[in-house]
Amino acid sequence: MDDQQSARSAWPDPPSYYIRYTDDNLELLKNAKVMDHFPDEPISNPPVPEFPLQALQPPPPPTDEYTIFDQKWQIDDHLPTLDELGVKQLYPDAPIDRVQELKRLNRSLIVQFLDLLNVLVNNPEEFGNSIENISTIFINMHHILNAYRPHQARETLRLLMENQLAKKREQTAELRAKSKEARRLLEGLE
Repeated sequence: MDDQQSARSAWPDPPSYYIRYTDDNLELLKNAKVMDHFPDEPISNPPVPEFPLQALQPPPPPTDEYTIFDQKWQIDDHLPTLDELGVKQLYPDAPIDRVQELKRLNRSLIVQFLDLLNVLVNNPEEFGNSIENISTIFINMHHILNAYRPHQARETLRLLMENQLAKKREQTAELRAKSKEARRLLEGLE
């Protein structure tokens, strides 16, 4: 029943060792840290299997990668080069005009697609090379676009902050106008 429940759950069940974190066990851990001595004998409370007291300490923070929901994430998030990915780079390493390079790759993609259609009409068994070429072009295009992501994130953040600043200035101006109006009304009552 539990296996079926966890298979249907949108979020995973808590880890099985969460029941170790009782108030008594946490107090023992606190005392052991203060004394800088962890007992050699394992802790044994009736509902929980035996475990060493050091197991209650959190693990050290990750330094290179970590796993969440069976997916590995890198701490140093960088865009791998096409060579690291094992893909042939179709554009020069030197600084490029990305727009022109994307247009060039798009034209190459159209030519390769037409070549694929020609191969499929004339000799359908030899379509693999055309598919590989198209895949390489797509990966190169995606790589150029992914190089824009940090810039896109900065620009999006800048626009968001400018919008927030404009909204706050507008609200401040409205408050000042209402405050002046209220002062005039109060002065008129005197």
